[in-house]
Amino acid sequence: MSDTTRRHPDLILVKLRENAGYGFTYLSVADFNRAADRFLKPGVKSAGLDLNNDEQRRTFAYDYLWRVFFEPDQQVFVRDTVRWIAAAAAREKFTDEMPRVISVERKTDGGIVIRDAKEYLSHPGFPLAVIVGKPAKGGGSAHFFTSQDEFAKAGQAGLTDDMWMPQIVYRLYEETPSVVLGMPRSSGTGSQMGVECRALAFGMPAKLTERKH
Repeated sequence: MSDTTRRHPDLILVKLRENAGYGFTYLSVADFNRAADRFLKPGVKSAGLDLNNDEQRRTFAYDYLWRVFFEPDQQVFVRDTVRWIAAAAAREKFTDEMPRVISVERKTDGGIVIRDAKEYLSHPGFPLAVIVGKPAKGGGSAHFFTSQDEFAKAGQAGLTDDMWMPQIVYRLYEETPSVVLGMPRSSGTGSQMGVECRALAFGMPAKLTERKH
């Protein structure tokens, strides 16, 4: 492995449904490995497996990723746990060079695929993913969009508890990179609330243009 080989993803998208799931950020190799190990080390030990056995370790990570998709209501699969499982499975999948953006999603045959999501590096001008969270906090729940019209339809609707983040992003920006994260932000006095947004361009050319009101 060369010194220039990528060893961690910037983002792992877990598409539990076609348009909803999680978007998890990893800011460094240490952050990514720490997340993977938080799941693998105690999990493999509890299962009586050998952490140094590549096949056992990989099978264990993939099995739990499968459970996230098919048993999502289990109490163990909270946001942090899913983030750790996603990191572990991605690390097992990409042993040579890590993609910058990874998507974990269902296949048409019902299985799960972990793939290089290169489409997120070609910014279409609207967000393919809107994530509730901050990069430094690891991301969080996400909504996914496949077209400008789909995003606009969601954005133009009245604010709802489920879709509030995409709706606010739509109201704020006319053009965005492929991923936008946002979190509520207090004014400090508690009397007003705002939203702090951060767009991810992954080192590629992209525009973030505020909407003219």
